[in-house]
Amino acid sequence: MIKRVYLLFVFLFISGNVFSQQITIKGTVMGGEGKEIVVYDCSDQITLTQTKMASGKIDTSGYFEVSFNADYTFYALLKVEFNQVPIYLEPDNVYNLLITCPECSSANDKTNPYLEPKELITVIENQDSTELNYLINKFNLLTDQFLFNHYISLLKQRNKTKVDSFKTAINKIFSYSQHDYFKNLLTYRLASIEHYTRLNTSEGFIKNYIWNKPVLYNNTGYMELFNGIFSFYATNGPKYIKYDLAKSINVESSFPALLDSLGKDSLLRNEVIREMVAIKLLGENYYSQLYNQTSILKMLKYVQDSSKFEMHKKIAQNYIRHITKLISGSKAPAFKLKDYTGTYYSLNELNQEKYVYLLFFTTWCVPCISEMNLLGQLKEKFGTKVEFVAISTDKEFMTFYYFMQKNELLYNFTILHWGNNATLLDDYNVKTVPTYILIDPEGKIVQAAAEPPSEQLDELLYKLTKGK
Repeated sequence: MIKRVYLLFVFLFISGNVFSQQITIKGTVMGGEGKEIVVYDCSDQITLTQTKMASGKIDTSGYFEVSFNADYTFYALLKVEFNQVPIYLEPDNVYNLLITCPECSSANDKTNPYLEPKELITVIENQDSTELNYLINKFNLLTDQFLFNHYISLLKQRNKTKVDSFKTAINKIFSYSQHDYFKNLLTYRLASIEHYTRLNTSEGFIKNYIWNKPVLYNNTGYMELFNGIFSFYATNGPKYIKYDLAKSINVESSFPALLDSLGKDSLLRNEVIREMVAIKLLGENYYSQLYNQTSILKMLKYVQDSSKFEMHKKIAQNYIRHITKLISGSKAPAFKLKDYTGTYYSLNELNQEKYVYLLFFTTWCVPCISEMNLLGQLKEKFGTKVEFVAISTDKEFMTFYYFMQKNELLYNFTILHWGNNATLLDDYNVKTVPTYILIDPEGKIVQAAAEPPSEQLDELLYKLTKGK
């Protein structure tokens, strides 16, 4: 019995290591000393969800090392604050990186790095001409140059000869590579060039590259072509799809019914592709006034619970997370931030039997300051029922500190600093400033794009607090 248990343990140990292998990323981030580096998996190319895989501290010399397990090759982002490194990662590999991050230690506040993250200068010190990132970067440079040089003849004249010549040249240049991921990426990226220049019909591309082919969810080349063909298929596909989509959502509220209706399209007979297109249709059209949002959520939850394809469950789940994030009635993300004196405030403390109105700003944003100047009057009118809170997203705490020292007497409400917490901005979807959020006394979202003080906020707060 002991021997059998031991053999089973050995089998499980070996199996786990065969199917899930370690990836190690290490090196130096010049300028990133003392900060955190985070690895995100970006393999869901339909919802563009970034999944955190690992993180580590950059020491005082700039050195870092992170390791995690994965059983597939994928496109990733390494992030240091809002700065990022795009990279392809493969199981059972070690990556030695030299990263230069001038923005990490820059005192320049007058940028919005969350909206426009900076791409860091990176060298993979242990790469050679067969390494995946080397191959893809070289191919991208050649492709960019080709498209730049022949932009007019490709889009206006649809010059097939030039595209064919480029494909031949590319295949010759990279003929030495036997890397499966790269060979597939090459094939589908070249097909995307043909698709963008309309050198074939969507039907032709589907038959040549999608039908009876494996679905390469993690390959960015494959997914680029898939998204190019099937984006907004209700509008760009056969005319009846728009009608059938509305019927499946608004009348039947049934994902199987949607699959059946899409089955009438001869190009969607492959059940895997048909289900991917159906999920994409639901996610893309959630905010359209033509379709019932509750039904779309119900149908996506059906996929999440019932699909026989694991990646489809993940995509549906990611759509649901995006859609329900900050939806009215959802729980407001918790936070604990400090003011310029160092006193901490949590959302839970601010939210005691009161509405909470959040205004995200920067000290150099003129429209932000104009809106903040109006909060004082609202504080006097609704202060017993509404807690007004402004949150500075200035990169440097001292910028915020000196602003408050100079202007403290102008404001009669709570003003905090975001603490360089990227998660906070992501939680509240702050992609620009000013951004406004209204939270009810139970800590639930009322509006995630709330009324600005200069518009209908007074009227809204009056209606919400009347009689309370």
